Amino acid sequence: MNFYDFLWEAVRRPALIIEYAKEVGLKPPPPPEDFYDRLEYVARISVLLLEAERGDDQFWGRRCAEAKRFYLEVAADLKEVGRNLPSFTQC
Repeated sequence: MNFYDFLWEAVRRPALIIEYAKEVGLKPPPPPEDFYDRLEYVARISVLLLEAERGDDQFWGRRCAEAKRFYLEVAADLKEVGRNLPSFTQC
């Protein structure tokens, strides 16, 4: 499973991203119940994961591109319901 698919699966099953975040030293708050809140939750944690694992290798670059794709799709979905995410600036 690539990172993009992992992030979408984490929207459905937030425990996935929570466990991963804990493995890299993050302490995410409990996930929200509301679907749109979970979209935002996973998008924001994906940014924190990228920052925690920042590198200049090809693996990180590919992961960042997948996270950006996910983040931009989530931002568009949230915009449809009147919510905004900050700009994605990690890569």
